[in-house]
Amino acid sequence: MNKNIYNRIPCLLLLLLVAASMLPACKKDKMSAPVITSVRNYAAAPNDTVVQTVNAGQWVVVMGNNLSNVSRAFFDGVPASVKSTFTTDQSIVIQIPSIAFQSVPKDKMDEIMVVGDGGTATFKLSIIGAPFISYVRSASPSPNDTIAKAIFPGEKVNILGFNIKNPVKIAFQGVAADLTSIVYTDSSAIVTVPADLSGGDATLANMISYTNNVGTGTFAIAIIGPPIITGVSNENPAAGDSVYLYGNNFFAVQNLSFAGATITSWKAADDGSSVGFVVPSLSQSGPVVIKTTAGTFTTAYNVNDVTTGIVSNFEWGPLFHWDWWGGAELTSGDPSSGWPPYDAAFTGNSSMFLALKTNVMNAGAGDEFSTAIRMGGVQWLPAGNVGDNVNAWALKFEINVPASWNGGTIGIKSSNGYMARYEPWKITETSTAPYKTKGWQTVTIPLSSFRKNDATLGDGKGAPVTSISDLVGSSGTSDMILVMHNYGTSPTATAFKAAFDNFRVVKR
Repeated sequence: MNKNIYNRIPCLLLLLLVAASMLPACKKDKMSAPVITSVRNYAAAPNDTVVQTVNAGQWVVVMGNNLSNVSRAFFDGVPASVKSTFTTDQSIVIQIPSIAFQSVPKDKMDEIMVVGDGGTATFKLSIIGAPFISYVRSASPSPNDTIAKAIFPGEKVNILGFNIKNPVKIAFQGVAADLTSIVYTDSSAIVTVPADLSGGDATLANMISYTNNVGTGTFAIAIIGPPIITGVSNENPAAGDSVYLYGNNFFAVQNLSFAGATITSWKAADDGSSVGFVVPSLSQSGPVVIKTTAGTFTTAYNVNDVTTGIVSNFEWGPLFHWDWWGGAELTSGDPSSGWPPYDAAFTGNSSMFLALKTNVMNAGAGDEFSTAIRMGGVQWLPAGNVGDNVNAWALKFEINVPASWNGGTIGIKSSNGYMARYEPWKITETSTAPYKTKGWQTVTIPLSSFRKNDATLGDGKGAPVTSISDLVGSSGTSDMILVMHNYGTSPTATAFKAAFDNFRVVKR
């Protein structure tokens, strides 16, 4: 018995020695927590400087220790992409993700966090992105610093949100504010609305635009300032026609003129969004000018003008530009005309125009040979303006739809594979309503509305055009083809009958 005990002692000692020898190795294998000491710009020297402020989307190098096993990184709590191929124990290359700053918890704001096998490390750094405006307050002392539902020219307002320090531009309806007198806090900027908002951008009506070095944020709010005209129901009416101006701030109208003719009687909508009047006899072209107690607005384009920017007016002469085939019919608005034929359905236009008519269209019906208006090789706009912003120009034409139209798409095409869709009967992707006009109406299609034809998404549903030259080439010359086509999977609900006139491309 004792002999057995003594025999076991060497074995126990051996096991203890083995266990003891393993302890230092286990302790040595345990990973240390990462440490962040600084952040550098990810660029070649001498631009790889230490940074105190970074932008969403920027690549940076996080410097420190014990970083080789870091597998995850977060900026403001948002997961980031770690470039593992460039990771060392002292550095990690990371791209800062897109961040919805308004959703970042307060304790995560301006925080970098990395997670490794040995633990986590955090580091505070100013992380900025494009401005985001949460709301606007009156700049009056409390308790009058209430959230504003409308603002006025010359008023001092407090803009609150994220990334609003150090703006390079603050604009109200496109009119820049004075940045020299701004008062900042951590999350707000007190700025004065320009006293004169005349000449604002119609596309930015009731909009604050806030721009920093990263990008621009916008905020919609009622700006009770000078009027802004965003559209005219019929830019080429006949005497006695009713015309409506659409836009904003049509309050307390003092004077109104249309193509140089003084309008003596009008009716404005209670919400200031429209003004209606009857057009007198017109003798010239000219802009629409409206004056209120808050200021004056003049359209950038002329009305009663079938010459400026004209692509085709279908009158005999150099601006006829119809290819004589495609399915449209040359029509006269003059009842005494022997030819082209007169159509009593299209009154209010005594000139010549094109009519396009179809029966109920089966799915997939309609093409450039049978249901189209073709204008080949026409000058969309002067070659000198091809470099302009694509949003600064628009295609316009007059249309007359005397009977209900529901289903089928009018696609306007250029030679370069871009198309704009016109579907006024479509309310949403799943709902429609019959559409018709009261006489002639003006259709405005910004050139920025043209989109690339896409084999998967469909014609005119691909990437939007980004330059005028992509749409019509460097010379500004391209085909302009209007096609009626049924892209639906069932027959159209109605037939189609409409007249078209005065295709033109003009400044917006």
